[in-house]
Amino acid sequence: MGLLIMAIASFLGYKSSTWSQEGSFQSQLVTFSSQEKPINIAVATDLHYLSSSLTDGGFFFTDLVNNADGKNMFYIEEITESFVATIIREKPEILILSGDLTFNGERQSHLDLEKKLSRIRQNGTQILVIPGNHDIDRSSAAGFYGDGYELVDSINKEEFDKIYQDYGLQESIEKDDTSLSYLYRARKDFWILMLDSNSHGTNEISDQTFSWIEEILKDAKEQDIQVLAVSHQNLLAHNPYFTEGFLIHRAQELEALYEKYDVLANLSGHIHIQHIEDSGLSEILTSALPVSPHHYGILEFDGKTLDYQAKILDVASWAREQGLTDQNLLDFSQASRAFMEQVSARKLEPDLLDSQLTSLERELLLQTFAKLNADYFAGRQIDPANHQQGLSLMQETGLSFYPTYIDSILKSAEKGHESFQLELE
Repeated sequence: MGLLIMAIASFLGYKSSTWSQEGSFQSQLVTFSSQEKPINIAVATDLHYLSSSLTDGGFFFTDLVNNADGKNMFYIEEITESFVATIIREKPEILILSGDLTFNGERQSHLDLEKKLSRIRQNGTQILVIPGNHDIDRSSAAGFYGDGYELVDSINKEEFDKIYQDYGLQESIEKDDTSLSYLYRARKDFWILMLDSNSHGTNEISDQTFSWIEEILKDAKEQDIQVLAVSHQNLLAHNPYFTEGFLIHRAQELEALYEKYDVLANLSGHIHIQHIEDSGLSEILTSALPVSPHHYGILEFDGKTLDYQAKILDVASWAREQGLTDQNLLDFSQASRAFMEQVSARKLEPDLLDSQLTSLERELLLQTFAKLNADYFAGRQIDPANHQQGLSLMQETGLSFYPTYIDSILKSAEKGHESFQLELE
């Protein structure tokens, strides 16, 4: 089961607020939009950027990527550059990056990524970042050369704050004293709460941070201000197999707090799937940028409607504009989808080695699982009738885990998860 839960595979294992006397926020910087103007926000998560200086594409790195979780790290430089160019062209008012900015917290990856992000910021887009569990104090930060790896420096909480000080942490905000959480005023009637659940401990939120959150939400409700929350780890369970290590440790308590104060929705990532839970408090997961089909999201808010749409990063068009000749880049959507299916199939292969299946039956099972898993991570609606032969064979094989995981996929994929709209009362 651990191999199948693809989002947790990784290298070497896994796993100041200013208040008035009345208790309301006093802002030093007032740069939010007018209340009447609709606001346009881009959101991406789990970039997992790895500095090009930290790999030579050798055997160790190739084997690591081919047997990991579907992140197309072979083209992480091109994916990231294409994303930067896309955001510069589209020029949203705000870009939210909800954690796991780097592959494994390498200092050089953070420094190189910040240089890329600065081009977006200089184009007029305000970038808001929080750390993920791969960004701070990572003992497995490494460079990959030839047949091995070399451990390299990671960064701590204070260094993250310094590197990304212009990316929300010091811009028109109220900061939590015990974490890298902060508040951003996007409009007079719309705040964005960036919740850090990693710098105090992975998946952890301290009592002090909880108190800070409640004071913010209480103040917002009293002023009739809408709040959108953002975290890296998940507030809600999106799949019964994606809970331990994925949910914020005090998720139910935080969910109750958000519901009490009418938070619009929570944006997160971490699982790497494109998925939306919209019963009760809504949570929108944008899939990992390096994973097929390479989603980022566009969110619009006009005071009455919150609208979210997942968009596919067009790496191929960017590659052509750059005059690149690598056919995988020029046909990136298909090539990266094929890579995701190959990685998915590798998870199932060991369980079929001792089976009595024919080679054709084995291939049918591998193809069925690979396509279903890739569609699930992409947030697409799935019609079981299109896979009936393979699904029937999977039920007959007696495999202990895969049929129940497939059932969870099919139940979740009765509808697509690429768009969401919330109408305010």
